[in-house]
Amino acid sequence: MPRSILLLACCLLLFVCVLSPAASRSDFEKVVDFSITLKTLAAVAEGKTPLSTGRLAMLEGTVSNVTILDKEQETFRVRVEIISGEWFGLDDVKSYTCLVEFAGPEYFKVFPAKAPRNPGPNVVVQNNRLVVIGRPFQVIKTPLGENRVLVEGLFLRVVR
Repeated sequence: MPRSILLLACCLLLFVCVLSPAASRSDFEKVVDFSITLKTLAAVAEGKTPLSTGRLAMLEGTVSNVTILDKEQETFRVRVEIISGEWFGLDDVKSYTCLVEFAGPEYFKVFPAKAPRNPGPNVVVQNNRLVVIGRPFQVIKTPLGENRVLVEGLFLRVVR
């Protein structure tokens, strides 16, 4: 993981540890909405429920597509599609997806333009399992005309 992300994570952890005795569960829930999942974001994209913005979401899914939007290191931007699914009985599977956009030079080495043969533990490639902390902020149309919720990615962790 890039040093800046590790430093930020350590600072955040230190901040949480210092304030955690004073913080209550309701204080934490004002920042993070744990009810937001890929399934609920899929319902938002279909127009079934309104988009809840402002609070962060913790999402878990598998990387199904990585699209580099700006390949310059200083202005690097990447859009990642993550997917999860749910079985209904023995024959039917429903999939749920959203798009997560990461921006900044700290993601340049995390999302390589060409997937390495043996990616390191902090490199994200297709079929990786991710945990993402982000802020859902709008519904967009894909090039295929499908609606997807776009999430501003703030932190990520590859789950191995």
